[in-house]
Amino acid sequence: MRLSISGKAMIIYGSIFIAIIILTFGLSYFGTVGRLQKDLKDTHIALLKQIDTKIEIVFRSTEKDLLNLSQELEYVYFMYDSFDDASQKYANFFGLSNKLKTMVHANDQLSSLFVYSHTSGDVLTDKTFIKKNASEDNWLGSYIEMEGYSKWIATHKVWDGEKMQDVVTLIRPYPLISSPGYRKGLVAVNINEDVLYRMISDVFEGNQEGIHTFIIDDKGNIVTHDDKSQLYKNMTDIPYIHRILGEKGSGQFATESNGGKQSVFYTMSNYTGWRIVSVIPETQLYQPLESIRNLMIAIVILMVVLALSVLFYVNRRTFKPLDRLASKMSGAFKPTKPGQAVRLDYLETVFDQMFMDREQLEQRVRDSKPILKWRIVMDMLTGYRTEYESVSRHLEFTGFPFFPNMFVVCTAEIEKEGFISSKDETLYTYVLCNVAEELINMETAGVAIDLGSGCAAIIFSFAEGDVEQNHLQALTILELVLDIMKHQFGLLVTAGVGRCYRDMKDIPKSYDESQKALQYRMVIGSHAVISFEDLIGSDNQDYYRIIKMTDRIIEALRNTEVSKIQQNVALMYQEAVGDGLSPELIRHLSYELVMKSLQAIAATGIDTDEILDSMGNLHERINRCHGWQEIKQIVLNVLEQMAKKVEDKRVQRGSNKLIEKMLAYIEAHYRESEFSLAQLAAKFELSPTYISKLFKEHTEKNFIDYLIETRINASKELLTDKHRKINDIAEEVGYTNTRSFLRAFKKYTGMTPSEHREWVLDSNPEIAME
Repeated sequence: MRLSISGKAMIIYGSIFIAIIILTFGLSYFGTVGRLQKDLKDTHIALLKQIDTKIEIVFRSTEKDLLNLSQELEYVYFMYDSFDDASQKYANFFGLSNKLKTMVHANDQLSSLFVYSHTSGDVLTDKTFIKKNASEDNWLGSYIEMEGYSKWIATHKVWDGEKMQDVVTLIRPYPLISSPGYRKGLVAVNINEDVLYRMISDVFEGNQEGIHTFIIDDKGNIVTHDDKSQLYKNMTDIPYIHRILGEKGSGQFATESNGGKQSVFYTMSNYTGWRIVSVIPETQLYQPLESIRNLMIAIVILMVVLALSVLFYVNRRTFKPLDRLASKMSGAFKPTKPGQAVRLDYLETVFDQMFMDREQLEQRVRDSKPILKWRIVMDMLTGYRTEYESVSRHLEFTGFPFFPNMFVVCTAEIEKEGFISSKDETLYTYVLCNVAEELINMETAGVAIDLGSGCAAIIFSFAEGDVEQNHLQALTILELVLDIMKHQFGLLVTAGVGRCYRDMKDIPKSYDESQKALQYRMVIGSHAVISFEDLIGSDNQDYYRIIKMTDRIIEALRNTEVSKIQQNVALMYQEAVGDGLSPELIRHLSYELVMKSLQAIAATGIDTDEILDSMGNLHERINRCHGWQEIKQIVLNVLEQMAKKVEDKRVQRGSNKLIEKMLAYIEAHYRESEFSLAQLAAKFELSPTYISKLFKEHTEKNFIDYLIETRINASKELLTDKHRKINDIAEEVGYTNTRSFLRAFKKYTGMTPSEHREWVLDSNPEIAME
């Protein structure tokens, strides 16, 4: 049977129309929904990687703090159990305990800190001290023979001196790089499991009902989980966990679990070897795509029905409705017959909805630009992006131009002298970043981001010029930024500036230098641009020279000369600031002066417990100081309190005529090389033991120390005569062996006799002319 022309037209055109509609919407479906589906998967994997990056930053910061702790003398003495007496051990434990507390208080992520000495068997934490065999279960000592130089332990229970806590632990040996059998101890940093899980929940914002996100170690043990009942369990018996443990890197796959189809996303941490896993029901994962998918299916069905209807009408009546449809699709549709445009108006509504959905998607992309900008800049600052090609297109997309070389990094912080709420702090930092970007992009190119807590990171990039010229230009721009923030917004801002580097891979170096420079606001002052290049290096020789000045302060403390204490303390801090000692060395100098002073007055028989109680947490008080003058005042107050104790002690003790006769006899006979305690005892017909005790009680010094000090003071007077030989001076003050004289002089003065003579002659030109 032959078909009519109209029948053939219906079959041919109908088939073509249906094929075109199905093909067009099929391509649109897979091109739109499929791409969005892939973007959703990529987004979930990116969130897991963000969690990994966040955890790694915290863990690396913790390891850096442990490295700094291992360099402290108190830490070394504790590990080797190397103490001369109980007072030194107590002072060392006190200093180390304060440093542990300071480290825990300074890091919100830390729960507790354990230091275990394998030499003594003792354990010291930030809250308690556990003597050898005092703990029923010394869990830390069992890791002394562990393989490798560090070990992360999954969630376990630890008693921190107050309560049992679920913690994740990092264990490092001492020395840091040592094999089993050569270790002197261990240090363990405990991070509360809830803190670790908050790092996950902070990234996954919104309703997480039905979604399970957790971390497992390389053995399948739970590290942290949203369901706390799963803690301490091993998940290797679950098929998809077994599959994840056999994979490297990141990935996604679907599995049947809990009576439904689940999408499993995972990524492996290159730092800890842990797997971060997120299990999401597919119905919940692809819920945002359901409306688009249903709409497109409805459009396909509608278009097929509409096409067949139009084809039938055209074939029966005229081709004008088809022309109007083509005109409408091309934007030139002008209906001539109202009755013929009713059904096609619905098609127009459908397409308008599609365009509206596209605009909404574009709006979401625009809203994500600030987050993308912050992530890219943080990657550059931390060294995760070191190639210009990897960031240039993304920064251009976010609207920030960037040059491929010549980079300077600045860290700026808003001063918080008054109360500033967290909301206002964020707003002020946003203003600071906008002002900086506006001024930078007027001269060159750069970007600024909020680091939190009133801090901002600013990166300059330059298209031309040399290193010095570009660094100077960056300093000039920053001075303008500080001036605008002060006069227009009433805010004081301090900026630390790193050096200028040619390669993008060196941005982390400049960033680290800028943070170090910012610390010098304690010395230089607030509202200033502090360049790392302008800082004088902290020379250890300068530090050791300045710390010798504490001897004069302690001597004045023994003599209860408050005016000399004030004078020498002021001079010491002026020297420290003038020689450019770093803020950390200035704090350490303050701790050293207080500890040496405590030891000095303790040697006189004074109970220092009351002084220690009144001092409070000295480390915390000093660390909170923003200027060296505040530190000086704290130390001076403590020293004046000690001087008052010494004065009260001496008033209670009274005078002793026998000791005064002994001192006069020593002054008359110290030049005799054979002069000794036995000779003094024979002279006064007393036992050496009794004289030693009496001498210590009333002079606060041992007999031998007093004799050496008398001889050294006499030699200082003789050294002012530049014509006298050192050997003759040694014999004249009672030393038959010149080497012994040199050793004693260096110990008590910090200089050799020749160096002391040069110092005296340089300080007193009149003596040098004689």
